[in-house]
Amino acid sequence: MTIFVDSPRYLIQASTSDTLAMATSPSLLATVESISTIVLGVAVLGVLVALLAVLLQLRKLARSMGSVAKRLEKDAAPVMERARSVAENVDFITMAVRTDVQKLTASVSGLNERLREASVNMEERIQDFSALVEVLQNEAEDLALDTAAAVRGVRAGTRSLAGEKAAEAGEEGRPYAFPPSPEVD
Repeated sequence: MTIFVDSPRYLIQASTSDTLAMATSPSLLATVESISTIVLGVAVLGVLVALLAVLLQLRKLARSMGSVAKRLEKDAAPVMERARSVAENVDFITMAVRTDVQKLTASVSGLNERLREASVNMEERIQDFSALVEVLQNEAEDLALDTAAAVRGVRAGTRSLAGEKAAEAGEEGRPYAFPPSPEVD
């Protein structure tokens, strides 16, 4: 083993049978590098500690959120059951209203059809009645004309007979005075 020492500050060389070691004096750059490495290591360690604290807080928050969710689930179960019941009632009411509306629509359609039929029948009856009234009017007019003609004939016959009897009796004029008969066409 051989050791050379030139100066304690600059170079130390040691030799052993299989290892050679050399040491130099630290310079300013090496000292700053060592210090910055230590500072970075401490900073990384601090960030890891802060990250670990945040993760622990998140874990605690997740547990509390889980317990709140379970509590809400337990508290919301009656509300959800009530909402389900209300929805079923609304569905039943909607179905009942729909059925009633369908029945009402069918009734209105049937009534409308019967009204149309009654209107057609009424129109036919009115036409028949109008025809009957026209026939009755024609018959009444004919009867009135026939009656007026018969009355005129009776009057003329009566005048003629009254005139003959007056001529036979020697009287002049008419024994009976009839008012003049109206002119009938």
